[in-house]
Amino acid sequence: MIVLKPNKALVTGIPREINGTIEVPGDKSISHRAIMLGSLAAGVSKIDNLSLSRDNLATVSAFKKLGVVINRVKPNENNKNSKKFVINGAGLHGLKEPKTIINTANSGTLTRLITGILAGGDFFSVLSGDKYLNSRPMKRIIEPLILMGAKIIGRENGNYPPVAINGGKLKSIYYEMPIPSAQVKSCIMLAALFAEGNTVIYEKKATRDHTENFLKLQGCPITVINIKPAENLIAITGGSELNPFEITVPGDFSSAAFFIALGLLRKNSEIIIKNVLLNEKRTGLLKALKMMGADMEITVEDEKLEKVGTIKARYSNLKGVAVPPELVSDMIDEFPIFAVIASFANGITLVSEAGELRVKESDRIKTIVANLSLFGIKIKELEDGFEITGNPGLIFEENSVKLDNKDFVVLDSFGDHRIAMSMIIMGLLLKNRETEVRDIRCISTSFPEFFDTVLKLIK
Repeated sequence: MIVLKPNKALVTGIPREINGTIEVPGDKSISHRAIMLGSLAAGVSKIDNLSLSRDNLATVSAFKKLGVVINRVKPNENNKNSKKFVINGAGLHGLKEPKTIINTANSGTLTRLITGILAGGDFFSVLSGDKYLNSRPMKRIIEPLILMGAKIIGRENGNYPPVAINGGKLKSIYYEMPIPSAQVKSCIMLAALFAEGNTVIYEKKATRDHTENFLKLQGCPITVINIKPAENLIAITGGSELNPFEITVPGDFSSAAFFIALGLLRKNSEIIIKNVLLNEKRTGLLKALKMMGADMEITVEDEKLEKVGTIKARYSNLKGVAVPPELVSDMIDEFPIFAVIASFANGITLVSEAGELRVKESDRIKTIVANLSLFGIKIKELEDGFEITGNPGLIFEENSVKLDNKDFVVLDSFGDHRIAMSMIIMGLLLKNRETEVRDIRCISTSFPEFFDTVLKLIK
């Protein structure tokens, strides 16, 4: 079904139903924050099931470069692939000036969040990533940090990395978020830890709250006030040391989404995903799929740091929907696989007010449209989203439709890990044709275990 070649995958359709139970690696967003806030804590933090993605390992490397002692627990017979890490926190003001440039690889989360921390440090530092990361906009974080007194410069008047930071004393501000962005919000919150007084952030559309959850766990003086169901005021008093913690990172919902798609779309299938993150600000995809008629069962089993539980996804006849704008930020990372799901739904699916997709690892509106068009999907590019006319006949059926009379489709990931994995899932669902997905090295950015997990299910 999948043949791996140097930097590309050849995919053919699955000839039967899929039934199985899996777990996915630790959540990438939570892993980033665990490393960062464990490094700033006054004491020893222990983290289990940390994501071993390239992005998260870049975060480990960055804080080691800043003088933090971080050790991975050595594997043993009972735990041959240890994902346990121990962080000897340096305390709020214990980071050291790095001797070389900090490489942030392909990680927008690392780049944007660590900038807030470095802005409050009493030293100089430079951040730079790969060619894809260095084309992602950074002015959205640099502008509020400069309001706090930070001294930061970057390429093209501060809009792109490399970014140079002269850290120092920061002041508190009131900041109204111009766009819904957990990365921008978290950057300001982390800088607020070093600022004098109370920093207040107003978000008109609430975004994922992993940073808030960690800071509460660590005893930070933080207050979150829900003004309205979707509006928050967040206040942080700077200067307090953070407590260490011990956590197990839940499975990454964005990684689980690819297998939810397989369970829903392959006839007579059921896929169970255990120990997965169920934070409501991350699971907008589940709400959109329910609107489409998806047969899913969600069970919450733990709520210590985050909601964690099990998702069962069963084969479903889906119908197209207009995704409510209020769900967009809660499923922003899942739109590539959502577009694949919508390609097989009856009727039209409309995504709008999702302009943020244009500044992800790729311009995801363009890359989704470009790749699905090659499959013969009727998809229209919009300024802030896309419109798909679904075709259930493309699915693995005896009388499935030819894709523009092609039996072989060649796709480019555009260096975007979520595009690459979504197109591989698409290829697994199609009958009597091969799909070649190129530039798949990027998958290790978030989910290096992806192929192992897929092959476990379809073998």
